[in-house]
Amino acid sequence: MHTIGKLLAGTVLAGIAATGVAIAPAATASATTTASVSQAGSSWDRFERGDGRFDYRWGKSGGRYWLDFKIWDRDRRDRDYSFFDVYYKNDGKWFFYKRYNTKSFLSKHIVFGKHVDDFRVRGGYGHNGDFGWGGWHFR
Repeated sequence: MHTIGKLLAGTVLAGIAATGVAIAPAATASATTTASVSQAGSSWDRFERGDGRFDYRWGKSGGRYWLDFKIWDRDRRDRDYSFFDVYYKNDGKWFFYKRYNTKSFLSKHIVFGKHVDDFRVRGGYGHNGDFGWGGWHFR
């Protein structure tokens, strides 16, 4: 009787250990995949408007979206500036985040709050409130 109890306990422990070994690698692999996806960002995208050139890329890390962008104003001798507008979405509504401008070159890194559901950007070129805006570029 004592031998049967040891045999039964050994079988149960072996089954638990085998199941744990089978589950552990899968759990580790999915956690690694999720981490790499959330850390990964898009490749650089470029668009132009007037003499302005705009590069941007985005990603998500730690539950927050981030945005890197670069602005070039290729004609420094005129009166026009290159503008870059950033808007974010929260609970289905769009909100203005910030307008950036430059007469030469500007590069920024933005990390949005956890409440941000989406964001969009656009580039423009002009001066004194008279801008030629390009279309929206979405995440």
